[in-house]
Amino acid sequence: MWPRGAPTLTLPATPEHYARSMSLNRVEYEKRVNRVIDHIREHLAEELSLAMLARVATFSPFHFHRVFKAITSETLFGFIQRVRIEKAAAGLRDHPDRTVLEIALDHGFSSSATFARAFRAHFGMSASEWRAGGAERWRVGRRSDRNPGKHLGNEGKASVRHRPDTPRKRKEGRPMNVVIREFPAQHVAYMRYVGPYGSRGIPELWKRFGTWMEAHDFTHEASIRLGVAYDDPGITASEHCRYDACVVVPRDFQSDRWVNVMDVPGGKYAVAPFAGTADEIEGVWDRVFASWLPHTAYQPDDRPCFELYRGNCTVDAATRAFRCELCLPVRAL
Repeated sequence: MWPRGAPTLTLPATPEHYARSMSLNRVEYEKRVNRVIDHIREHLAEELSLAMLARVATFSPFHFHRVFKAITSETLFGFIQRVRIEKAAAGLRDHPDRTVLEIALDHGFSSSATFARAFRAHFGMSASEWRAGGAERWRVGRRSDRNPGKHLGNEGKASVRHRPDTPRKRKEGRPMNVVIREFPAQHVAYMRYVGPYGSRGIPELWKRFGTWMEAHDFTHEASIRLGVAYDDPGITASEHCRYDACVVVPRDFQSDRWVNVMDVPGGKYAVAPFAGTADEIEGVWDRVFASWLPHTAYQPDDRPCFELYRGNCTVDAATRAFRCELCLPVRAL
């Protein structure tokens, strides 16, 4: 027996225990920083101070800027500035009826001069040039950056060229089956991925999230899942794009070590069916914006797009294809 008052013997943790502890600590840090990112997204037009954002994260203000950079690889105020500029750029493109000053003020800039300097520094052009064709040039450049070898198929083989009258071209030229629906606000639990949209990180995110959902009995036929995309890959660099895998949960559901909770805004959405692979989904989103939207009495609203999955969704093991509905927030022109 140890004598009273003797120091307690602490056995060293095993490497496995240490690694698991480190992993859980990282998850907790990411969860708190994601709360801050959600708050920034919802309050872009407001003052966002270090002290206030540190309170949202429940970290000490003294070191929070370092914590934020360690998790996101961006400084806190660099992140805020980038998101404000990119969301304003989308607003300039999608709302030609609004003035540059209106959009600047709506996204947290104090004056048109401040906005003009920040916009030119980020995009290398003025807001007017952006509206006069610069946005499309930037989008094309982003697509080239994401797919430097897009003219090549698998294993470096040249891709098959399709004649204009092939079934693929005829399919792309068909009118889109898009309907307008009203959705209520959805209270969701989510896990977040940051990186290029497509077939790499997002399927892995859903796999991890599926394990969590199964443990919490959210894989039944009545479950509703959302894939929320916050960034336009034609504007935002692929390494900064954010995507949440979500499942609708009861209002009193509490976050845990692995997930945060939030509300996805309700309202009017244009809804298009999708059937295909993760590599194909961005092209269908592009068709909604380029082929369907300009011929309607609607314009994009300032809410995130999402994919809607109902029931116990499955991915075809052979083709990797799946089905969902693409939901674009809209309002009247």
